Amino acid sequence: MIDYIPTYLYTDYFNYLVFALIIVAAFECFSGRLFKPEVRAVNNIIGFIVIIAVILYMGLRPISYVFGDTVNYAHSFYRLQMNIDQFQILKDGEWFFNTIMFWFAKYSNVHFFFLFCATTYVGALWWAFKRIFREDYLIPFIVVMAMFTFWSYGVNGIRNGMAASIIILALTFRRNITIMVILSILGLGIHKSLYLLLIAAGMAFFIKDSKIYFWIWVGCILLSLIVGNSVANILAGSNLIEDDRFAGYISGNNSEDVFSYTGFRWDFLLYSAIPVSVGYYFIFEEKYTDKFYIWLFNIYLMTNAFWVIVIRASFSNRFAQISWFLIPLILIYPLFMKKFWSDQPIKIGYTVVISYLYTFYLVFVS
Repeated sequence: MIDYIPTYLYTDYFNYLVFALIIVAAFECFSGRLFKPEVRAVNNIIGFIVIIAVILYMGLRPISYVFGDTVNYAHSFYRLQMNIDQFQILKDGEWFFNTIMFWFAKYSNVHFFFLFCATTYVGALWWAFKRIFREDYLIPFIVVMAMFTFWSYGVNGIRNGMAASIIILALTFRRNITIMVILSILGLGIHKSLYLLLIAAGMAFFIKDSKIYFWIWVGCILLSLIVGNSVANILAGSNLIEDDRFAGYISGNNSEDVFSYTGFRWDFLLYSAIPVSVGYYFIFEEKYTDKFYIWLFNIYLMTNAFWVIVIRASFSNRFAQISWFLIPLILIYPLFMKKFWSDQPIKIGYTVVISYLYTFYLVFVS
């Protein structure tokens, strides 16, 4: 455990690291040297060091209320370790996560448990981005780290973060259905809220017209404005989604910092609309036909549309994040896969900086 850094400064140091990486990424992009062989070689070394450092720093953090649900996970861990709670593999339907916690409770300790969780969360994302971007993965991964939710889902919404990383990795095996299904099952075994993303992925796999999903997204915004939280309350009160946590997310009281305000979140709708605008531009204006990108864009539209329906809910961020996990890919993927402009590295630089602005505002200004 890293106990020599004051807990009240722990997250700040991570934010300073991200800020420094944004500066490095912007310099490489604006200098026009981004795709030089020597820069790629250096970036691969830097990327490996950064990934290992983030895993260790995140996984070996102190157990403190500063890190949100870290304390609650530790409490559950200790109760298993002392046989106060009996192991229930199917508790909440998240058999894989329950098994992981049980194994570490019996044969290891809570710090190695959190280190394993961080390794899964960050490592699976790294593997996914390595598969997608190959030697150019560092800049896209910096965009991931720069999201204002990245740290939170490594130390607070731990199951959600782990599951999302594994599901994103699963999506990269689009041409290997067996591996994709296995990874998806493991992801759902960690946090079953990712059913929503997989259902959207299944729909988008067969129905490929992005205009359909775009108008569904627009329609959900209009519906949410007209009917308010009625649809969300109906879902919470029905047996359609048999999950007590789902009902709690809809009707509970949220005190999670930036998400504590409820109502129609125009700020987060605008945040969610940025990747919609980017994807729409590439697919319909630039006639970009990459099947993987169109698939991801359609998944994003469907999952974000569901969040729009429940946007007024106390914990709507839990549903927003299911789509937000895909934002870095929607923003950056085409820029690394096809040359659109002669000054493309500079365009990538602007994308990196703009994608970080909201996080910068939350961390250093507000």
